[in-house]
Amino acid sequence: MNWQKTTFSHIQALHTCALSNDFFANNYSAVNSVLYEQKFHSLIAIEGDWIYEAYSAAGKTMDSPSVFGFPHNTKGDKRAVSDAVAKLVDNATHSGNNPHGGKSIVFANILSEEKDILLTLYPNARATATPESGDYLYRTEHLAGLAGKKYSRKRNHIHQFHNNYPACTYEPLTKENCAAVRNIEESWLSENSDTGKTEAGTHDDLLVERNIIFCALEHFDTFANSCGMSGGVLFVSGQPVAFCIASLLSTNVTNVHFEKCISPFARNGGYAVINNEFAKNVKTEFINREEDLGIEGLRKAKLSYYPVQVLEKWTVSIPL
Repeated sequence: MNWQKTTFSHIQALHTCALSNDFFANNYSAVNSVLYEQKFHSLIAIEGDWIYEAYSAAGKTMDSPSVFGFPHNTKGDKRAVSDAVAKLVDNATHSGNNPHGGKSIVFANILSEEKDILLTLYPNARATATPESGDYLYRTEHLAGLAGKKYSRKRNHIHQFHNNYPACTYEPLTKENCAAVRNIEESWLSENSDTGKTEAGTHDDLLVERNIIFCALEHFDTFANSCGMSGGVLFVSGQPVAFCIASLLSTNVTNVHFEKCISPFARNGGYAVINNEFAKNVKTEFINREEDLGIEGLRKAKLSYYPVQVLEKWTVSIPL
């Protein structure tokens, strides 16, 4: 198999694959595959109509893949999936692309139905649930309307924000206001980073995230034209205070990649406002707000919006 570094040259094939398969999982987003190459040193191999992806566990530089994604057909045809999996396992077994001492091949961040396929093909495989990687899915109409008693606290936060900051405006993300997003990100990074580890991650983690966000902004037009990148920016008296960056994951799903709000606006309902304003402009039926990474604060925040589903993710180790 011809493994290559994942680059912008692969974005059309990845997005076509996502649309054809009606993906709901954020790790199958074309935008995420390209952007996170710099964190996970992602590799891709396109063999006929099949896309194979591989990653470095924990983002470490690798000479060969640490873990593999589940293979997907660019046309959404799953009939030959057993052959595609077998080809990947054979390649990892015999080509040196196996960092686990030749003892196993590891598939990570895969869905329940993909886990079941692997366990059927390889009964001796071991599956481990990874709840910190589960995606939170919401109906767009719920986040946009915030109707009903269960969303009363969110509505109160939004009212409080507008009462405190009457000169509040919202703009859809465009190439012209990307500079405002950069300013917010730099301020947020300054507020949340130190020499140790915070709930948001280590300082190095946050620097990598900043670089990924800046890469998305630098190539906004490319992502917008190929994958429907969108987002929003919140201003108070002309000062940029919050943003979100999203893209079209598949026909029915918009994927929110990043959402940030700086102090003191974050404490006064800024996150609720940017979330709600962006949702009002989303055209897809569902919004994927990604995983909680095992961070308790993120988990509580995501649950407080009442997801319709949390997509289960799994790691499967196949002994060789």
